[in-house]
Amino acid sequence: MKEISTNAACLVTQRTFRVLLQAMSHPGRILALPECGLEFGWQMLLPTLLDQEVTFAVLGNDRSRWEREIRQLTGCPEAGVSQADFLIVPEGDSHGELVKAKWGTLEYPDTGATVIYLVESLEAEARAESGAVCRGPGIRDQIAPGIKGLGTREFLYLQEINREFPLGIDGIFLDRGNRLLCLPRSTRIEVR
Repeated sequence: MKEISTNAACLVTQRTFRVLLQAMSHPGRILALPECGLEFGWQMLLPTLLDQEVTFAVLGNDRSRWEREIRQLTGCPEAGVSQADFLIVPEGDSHGELVKAKWGTLEYPDTGATVIYLVESLEAEARAESGAVCRGPGIRDQIAPGIKGLGTREFLYLQEINREFPLGIDGIFLDRGNRLLCLPRSTRIEVR
């Protein structure tokens, strides 16, 4: 893994956070992470979101390798799926474990988890077939996000978890081209 200086890391974190805020404000819009010399987008995104004050869980296969790399990169402690603040899905498929995520409470809906999917590619709606249509704040009419490498049932899990807004979880999708797309818990997902 390539190392960058502390000052450069701080700048990358700030730029990454701005991109993330834009993506959350415009659900379904595909945005590129800043160029910084790191090979993988998750090396920018995870240090921006994870630190010693939050927890994470890895869902899917090859957990031990991912847990070790995330701990080393962020210093973030692990937790069980139902307690974790961030859920990392490195192969785009949670194998149903996502339904165990914490959804927040009516008093503190912001305590719901955030799921981060690492997927093969994100495509503009016009060029991709999607298993879901999304509507809600920040979306003009509707979108059908094109996400290649996402498990076939993941939109169903997100639809179920986010059915009782303000409860639910936020979704971040990061592809191999270091582009991301967000679907906050306020987004209504209808599976086709």
